[in-house]
Amino acid sequence: MSGEAYRALADDIRDAVAAGRWDEADADIDTFAEEAALCLVQDRAADLAALAREVARCHTALTLREDRGPEAMHRLGQLRAIASMVAAGRANRPARSEVVLAQAGTPTAAVLHALEGGAKSGPALVEATGLSHDAVARALPELRAAGLVRSWPAGRLVMNERTGSAG
Repeated sequence: MSGEAYRALADDIRDAVAAGRWDEADADIDTFAEEAALCLVQDRAADLAALAREVARCHTALTLREDRGPEAMHRLGQLRAIASMVAAGRANRPARSEVVLAQAGTPTAAVLHALEGGAKSGPALVEATGLSHDAVARALPELRAAGLVRSWPAGRLVMNERTGSAG
């Protein structure tokens, strides 16, 4: 499955819950759980990240609904359990190596290159790299986990600075 498929699945769950189609919601939630397990077993980190975003988006949307009936709350609990499983799986993943993160043509390499001239905020990194905000936002945690970038709050912005010697 892809990020687009995960988004469609999350939308289907929200629609099924809104319409009270509990069997349909359960089947889609089961698909989310099965896909999460496959991503963990097959070490599909990118798919797991996309799945985590969509599970969180779906969970948030259901949390904001007025319906607090037992059926809706049950599905909310199922999504929370899947989100916890995904988060635990992602937390136990070792950081990718410095060599892989600095590989030319990757978003992480573009961010590292942009930080060669000194610390930059997220918006400044978007401008310097030409990457989307989402791509920069996905690259920074990986770079921090590998010890190649450190980040700190500076007013309303977060500043990022290169610490490693990749490349």
